[in-house]
Amino acid sequence: MARIPLPDPDDPGLDPHARALLEGARDAQPDVGLLNVHRALANHPKAMEQFFALAGTVYFENSLPTARMRELPYLTSAVANNCFY
Repeated sequence: MARIPLPDPDDPGLDPHARALLEGARDAQPDVGLLNVHRALANHPKAMEQFFALAGTVYFENSLPTARMRELPYLTSAVANNCFY
């Protein structure tokens, strides 16, 4: 059981700003869907919005030039830590 409430985007009582952010996260990766981390962040929509801005900057705007190269640090850390990737 989750210790942090995980809001459902279909809940009629959900803050409209949080609902819009959740729907945007779900639509951004239709093959993955909505992750629990997104739902947990929806408890504080302003923080969720800022997190997405930070993640977008770090991962896409100020990062390695290709998707293949962006995956390299994840793969390297998985191998170094003997984790599944």
